[in-house]
Order: sequence, then structure tokens, then C-alpha cells
Amino acid sequence: MNRGQLQNSLAMTVTLIMGSMLFATLFLGYAVYRSSAVMWPPLGIQKVSLFLPLLSTLIILVSSWFMNQSKVKVESGDVGKALTANNMTLAFGMLFMIIQGYFWYHLKSTGIFLTTSGIFGSILYGFTWIHAFHVVFGLLALIYLRFALKQNGPQVLQVTVNVEKFWHFLGVVWLIMFITIFVL
Repeated sequence: MNRGQLQNSLAMTVTLIMGSMLFATLFLGYAVYRSSAVMWPPLGIQKVSLFLPLLSTLIILVSSWFMNQSKVKVESGDVGKALTANNMTLAFGMLFMIIQGYFWYHLKSTGIFLTTSGIFGSILYGFTWIHAFHVVFGLLALIYLRFALKQNGPQVLQVTVNVEKFWHFLGVVWLIMFITIFVL
């Protein structure tokens, strides 16, 4: 690994640590509040349907599988198939965001608003908005990777590995969100 690759790898590691700290803080705050709540969701607010969060979970898992395939194809030298897998990751990532948009619409249509649903609405919107913000950066990284794959330069493996790490991080965070916020 040359100096530039080492710096890129270190930068991604620092980025993932910072993201982990952000989400760990959010999850810790949620755990403290939730453990002290007498009733969850609060009285007068119905539990959110699992359909859209589960669909989002399946979609992000499939996108992670395609991202892994992209890296495997880069490692084997098949940049054409890596580009196809990257395009599929990008497509599923965009589909994830479309479903998130529909999820927010669904929350509003069921009467769950950020400003009037108390802590419950704040948690649902806050967690999903912060995650979506990071997914947008992941999508931009996938677009950047798309161009890197087309150029097939010497840095393509390092770029692929870094984007893969970030994309899998987003998938793990969503999976934790799904279990702790929507299932439990």
C-alpha cells in the first residue's frame, strides 16, 4: 500500500469512527429515554407499521450484496462487471431513498409529525433523516466510484474498498435502527 492509499484508508477509518460516534450517541440517548418510558409508543400514537422499514432493510441488504460484488469483481480484474454491480448498488440505494420519502409521507398521513408527536416523532424523523443524509453521501460516493471504475486507474481498488466500507456502515446502522426503533 503506497502513501496515498494509506492516507485514503486512514481518512475512511476516521470517517467511520466519527459516524459511529454520532449514531452511538443517538442510540444511547434513545435507549435511556426508551428504558424510562412508561409506554411506547406514547399514549395516543399508534405503532408504526413494519412494512416500509422492513422493505427498506431488505433493499439496503441487497444493495450491500451488490456493493460487495463490485469489490470482488474489481479484485478479480473484471471492471466491467464491477461497474454493473456498482450501478445496481446505486439503483438500490436510490430505491431505498424513495422508500424513505414514502415512509415520511406515510408518517404524516397517519398523524405522526415532527413537531406535534413529541419525542416519538422526533426519534422517527431524526434517526431516519440523519441516516438519509449519510445515504446521500453514500450515493455520491457510488457515483464517484462509477467514474473511477470507467477510468480503471491504479486507485480503483482503494476507492472501491473505501466506498464499500462506508456503504456497509450505512447498512449496519440501518439494521440496528430497524431492530431497536421499529421492532423492539
